Amino acid sequence: MDYKAYALMGILLTSVASMALLGAAYAQTTSLTVKTDKDSYTSGDYITISGKLTATTIKEPLLIQVFDPQGGWVVGAPIELGVDGSYSYKVNTGFPDESTMKTDGEYTVKVSYKGTTAAETTFQFDAVTGEPAWKTFTIAVGNDSYPVQYMITGGTVQNMVPDEATATLTVTVSSTADGNLQIRLPRNVIESRDGADGKSGADSDFAVFVDEENVDPTESETATDARRTLTIDFAQGTETIEIVGTWAIPEFGAIAAIILAIAIVGIIVATARYGKFNFAPRL
Repeated sequence: MDYKAYALMGILLTSVASMALLGAAYAQTTSLTVKTDKDSYTSGDYITISGKLTATTIKEPLLIQVFDPQGGWVVGAPIELGVDGSYSYKVNTGFPDESTMKTDGEYTVKVSYKGTTAAETTFQFDAVTGEPAWKTFTIAVGNDSYPVQYMITGGTVQNMVPDEATATLTVTVSSTADGNLQIRLPRNVIESRDGADGKSGADSDFAVFVDEENVDPTESETATDARRTLTIDFAQGTETIEIVGTWAIPEFGAIAAIILAIAIVGIIVATARYGKFNFAPRL
C-alpha cells in the first residue's frame, strides 16, 4: 500500500478545502446594501438613498445610478464612503420644468463598488404634469389681509407671522422629511433694500435662519415691483424658518394701532387723575 500517495492526496484535499473556506470567508466580508427613505415620491420631493458597504478595505468611491421605468439613465454620481462604509446621497426630483424625472412608474436605484459588488432597490414615482400649484397663506393684520403664495415639499406650513421690530417673517412648518420651501414675498409684507428707511433703494439679500441656523436661500424667480421669491432648503424636523429683511409690515394694522394708542392715552390720564394702580377717587 502506497502510504505516501495517500498522504499527498490528503494534503491536496486539505489545501483545496482551505482555499474554499478562505474564499467563502472573503465573500462574506464583502457586502453592499441600499435603500430609499420612502417607497414612493412625487415631483418636488427629495429622495435620500443610503446604505452600507462591508469590506476588508475601502479604497474607491461608490457609484450610485437611478434609472427610469424604461431603463433610461436619470441621475447618478460617484460618492465617497464613510470610514464605516456607510453612505447617503440626496436626489432632488425638481418640478416638471427642471427635472429629468418626467415619467410615472417604478424607478430603479443601482449601486456598485469596483464594478463587481452591487445592490439595487426600487421606488414608485408620480410625475406632476404642468406647472406646480402655488398655495396661499393669508396673513391677517388688523382689518387687512395679505396673501402669501408658497410651495413646500417634505412638510406643511402651519403659520406665518411678521414682526416689524426685527423686520422678520417667521414661517412655522411641520416637516416630515428633508424638503424645501418656495415662497413669494409680497413687498407690502416684507422688504430687504439698502435705503435708509429699509423700504427704498436697491434690493439687498434676505437673511434666512432655519431653526436659528443661518442658511443661503436661492432667489428662484425674477424680482418684480410686487414681490421677490425665495427657495429655502430645510432638514427633517425643522420647525421655524425666519426670513429677515430691512422692513416688515407692523403686527398691528392702522386701526388697531389707533385703538391701542387711545387705550394707552386713557391709561395715562386715568393714572394721573387717580394715582398709580389705584382708580378709586382721591379724598
